Amino acid sequence: MARGGRGAAAAAGAAAAAAAAVRGRGALLLARAASKVGRDGGGLLSKRKSLGEAVERLAKAVDEGRDGLASWLVSGGEEVVIDVEALRPPPNHREPYDVIIVGAGASGVGMGLMLTRVFNLDPKRVLIIERGEKVGESFRRWPREMRFISPSFNNQGWTASFDLNSVAYQTSPAYTLQSAHPTGGEYAHYLEQLADSGELNIRYGTQVTDVQPVRNRGFKVDIAPAKPEGAEDWAVDQAEATTLRSRYVIWAAGEFQYPRKETPPFPGSELCRHNSSVRSWKDLPGDDFVVIGGYESGMDAVYNLTQCGKRCTVASSTAFWNVTTDDPSTMLSPYTLDRVRQAFRTAATPPRLLAPLRVLGVEKEQSGGGYIVRTQWGAPVKHPGGEHRTPIHEEDADMEETGEEGTEVELRTPQPPLLCTGFGGSIALGPAKDLFEWGEKGSGCLAGSPLLNDFDESTKTPGLFLAGPAVQHENLSFCFVYKFRQRFAIVADAISQGLGHDTEQTVQKCKEMNMYLTVFSCCKGACGETC
Repeated sequence: MARGGRGAAAAAGAAAAAAAAVRGRGALLLARAASKVGRDGGGLLSKRKSLGEAVERLAKAVDEGRDGLASWLVSGGEEVVIDVEALRPPPNHREPYDVIIVGAGASGVGMGLMLTRVFNLDPKRVLIIERGEKVGESFRRWPREMRFISPSFNNQGWTASFDLNSVAYQTSPAYTLQSAHPTGGEYAHYLEQLADSGELNIRYGTQVTDVQPVRNRGFKVDIAPAKPEGAEDWAVDQAEATTLRSRYVIWAAGEFQYPRKETPPFPGSELCRHNSSVRSWKDLPGDDFVVIGGYESGMDAVYNLTQCGKRCTVASSTAFWNVTTDDPSTMLSPYTLDRVRQAFRTAATPPRLLAPLRVLGVEKEQSGGGYIVRTQWGAPVKHPGGEHRTPIHEEDADMEETGEEGTEVELRTPQPPLLCTGFGGSIALGPAKDLFEWGEKGSGCLAGSPLLNDFDESTKTPGLFLAGPAVQHENLSFCFVYKFRQRFAIVADAISQGLGHDTEQTVQKCKEMNMYLTVFSCCKGACGETC
């Protein structure tokens, strides 16, 4: 029965050591574990090898304290039932859940898979709470024409990394969706497939209304049924509210459903329409718009409005279309700039780009029902770099309008001005805000970020972690999927160790997958003008 130089006595001991793991109500078929769990606790076995060797190697994995159960295959079509629960340490706390994750979007699904499928936490004790009816609710609310600005490409196996928009190793939106720049609805489908195949424990139609730490470590999480109410709001049934308890909480509710409506605050901002409330630019009534904000959201609006035959004028405090930096989080993406170029080439009436122009206020016209956007020219700014940039327009010198500093300008539009100033985020505008300390105000993705320790844990509330685009370290923004996914394993490692798991080999595996980023020196820009 024994192989590789080990005798029959050793094999018998191995079988005895593994016996507890080869039975139990939480069992999985050995072969099924290979395809679903996808983890290798001691190396794959050939189908030609014996059941004895499978048991022997399983015992070795148990003896070494491995958290992850191997993918085991046995000969002769024999089905060996293995209880993965027997290989996990028992709960070291009294709460019914080990982890509650708030949000089933990119970061919530990614964290759920990392915890349960990589670090081997019990899926029944990791609960994801989602107020939408499906995975990826925020992505489903994108305008139909909005697409990912970061490109998807299935490059795994040929490079040291993998698809920029993937939230889990060995997956690729490019492969699943066959799209380089997926729409929100397409990306939500990718996330839904991951959640289903990973058998994540998700409670839908549920709003988190409060999160409070308890004295003896752990959290009370108040929840209530929720359903959409209009384009932006949610109806929460407080009469059906209840409280859950968990040892840890991961906030992963994202940004898109929490728009920033006043940045900086100006009178009349309530008269504007935030771009997150637009379901389709094609269906948007009107044909002449003022767009407030010239970063990614504003330029997305410009492109889609012009492609729908609508006219638009952009008022932006910064000429982002002229900004060149070595951090992709602080400049317009190449994909966005390509679309702006297309807008200038194809639009019957090219967009007007006005910067630096600060909005002073918005008011309704006394007659006619239109709107007046009052603005003021700022000081001219010369942005360094970009000498080799492909021109946005054949006559770049004529594409922008500038004015004398301090001069006020009135922009008129028959439609509510479109507010494209980004998102306040679910942390700043949600029930967990007071459980974080907050840094000084910054700009762009860095504006007013929560303070975190080295494990993406709140510096104010131990046990509360953050995952997703709001993560920031050393003035570095993690607002793209390929950035914030590299912190999933950091959070999972801290939580798993707190629950008594041995994570050494799992962490090494995550490092090999480029999913365990702790040294940020490699993230800092090293690009020159000719890189």
